[in-house]
Amino acid sequence: MQTETLAGVLLDSDGAPLSFQYRSKSYLVCSKPVRWYSRKLWWEFAGSAAKGNGQAILEVEMWRLWATDGENRMFFELRHQVPENAWEITEVS
Repeated sequence: MQTETLAGVLLDSDGAPLSFQYRSKSYLVCSKPVRWYSRKLWWEFAGSAAKGNGQAILEVEMWRLWATDGENRMFFELRHQVPENAWEITEVS
């Protein structure tokens, strides 16, 4: 699947997704989201990282969760680009 950008991501106090917009539909998270961190390809950013900012540039926050649009319950894998505060879907099933 090609990644798609999410809009309207609403978070709880711990930073976990509660709801989001995907393909013109509103989805409500209906499971406890699971967070982990992945790594970007460090050599793509080696020359552009300011001193002390390496971790924020190289680590990617990932989430796995179930969400519903009121009719369908679907599994999502989300990627949160922290410095840019951008949310993307990397998997849907």
